[in-house]
Amino acid sequence: SAQQIDWRQSAKSTPVYVRETEWEAAQSVWLWRDGSASMDFRSSDKTTKKSERAELLLLALASLLARGGERMALLGTGMSPTTGKAVLPQLWSMLGSDRTQADPLPMVEPLPRYARMTWFGDFLSRPEEVDKIIKAYANYGVKGHLIQILDPAEETLPYDGRVLFDGMQGGGEVLVRRVDELRSSYQQELARQKDALRAIVRRY
Repeated sequence: SAQQIDWRQSAKSTPVYVRETEWEAAQSVWLWRDGSASMDFRSSDKTTKKSERAELLLLALASLLARGGERMALLGTGMSPTTGKAVLPQLWSMLGSDRTQADPLPMVEPLPRYARMTWFGDFLSRPEEVDKIIKAYANYGVKGHLIQILDPAEETLPYDGRVLFDGMQGGGEVLVRRVDELRSSYQQELARQKDALRAIVRRY
């Protein structure tokens, strides 16, 4: 209709511009970080634990969401989506308590349709396990983001010679006599893992 035409903008050029306004509503965003033992890994005193990096990024995102008036909750805690400055201390308290999930992947729980999620973790689980959980949430109409956090040593496997690796989640010990001979294969395997994650998130 004529009432929708942006006459000021249309007068500046040949095309006719129509002004449309979008209804704004606060989003509900569920945040999650991997609380498993593998996230406590760091390769040296100069690097940060993956768990600390995940929590820092989660709280930074929460701060931005609160500033934008969005509602948020910590997945797996039963917390109701809330907003405002008071939510940050609440999230921080929950992250340090036993109420957060210690599994390497979140549990599937029913969320409102069109909810949003952001997950922080190393996502080194089997791709089919990640796919199963994301598919379940996608069936609810939920969309989101995965933020993969890796230690520099996990990216490059910089060790040389004879190294004893100790699993942080009960995987036992593995003695590798010549780590440098495995470096190329390891990096290829990590690249395949990342490619699989990309394919999963694009699929949904």
